[in-house]
Amino acid sequence: MNNFMFALNKELFKLIHKKKYIILTVIGALVSLARWGGSALVAKLSHGYLTINANIGLEMLPFAVEILVPIIIFIAVSDLFTHEYSSDTLKMSLLQPVTRFKLLTAKAAAALILGAAVLIIMYFVNMAIQLFTGGNTNNLLAAFAAYMIDIIPLIGIAFLGVLINVCLKGSTSATLLSLAVYGVMKYMGLYVAGSASFLFTASAKLHLMLLGQTLPLNVLMYKFGILAGSILILYSLSYIIFERKNI
Repeated sequence: MNNFMFALNKELFKLIHKKKYIILTVIGALVSLARWGGSALVAKLSHGYLTINANIGLEMLPFAVEILVPIIIFIAVSDLFTHEYSSDTLKMSLLQPVTRFKLLTAKAAAALILGAAVLIIMYFVNMAIQLFTGGNTNNLLAAFAAYMIDIIPLIGIAFLGVLINVCLKGSTSATLLSLAVYGVMKYMGLYVAGSASFLFTASAKLHLMLLGQTLPLNVLMYKFGILAGSILILYSLSYIIFERKNI
């Protein structure tokens, strides 16, 4: 366990010292501000006759959990796998007193923790906007619970990125392919009938199933089973390939 925590801390250290993640988080915050600014502009142009009162926190959650955070996770995974492979620094990680299984898990966990941290930051940014603009603040705890629940599907997204990265050698190609595969899986349900029932990406907005619309227990168990099974398959395949990879 100590070896794993050592590896995890080292992988997190690599990520938090890269300015691009700060820039991406700032961009996410600016998107939220732009959303509020659009509402304010509509109200001003209509001289107050038309106002858009929205819950910014929950309204911007899909943007954060389906677009911003997945992009950050895919970039982080590529930084920790293919970028280190192409720069020939992955060998240094393997010199640590840690198995490949623990190293792979630590790298995936570091990317997931970074994504979760950005999601939490987006929550506070959106709540601050809602607070300072006079929005409804009665549902702060419910909104926080929604953000926390939506971290669970990000595990699958992280391991999707890991699987693609252990199969490739180029950082840019791995990131682009991860985004492409995620995009296809995410929006396949719009074009292929019934595909959403067996794709874990359909559970990205998990808070809707647990805090919004009431679903029968068997439906919830089925969706959680798809999510858990997908994570297990992606994790297992990633480890098998990483274990046999010549580094």
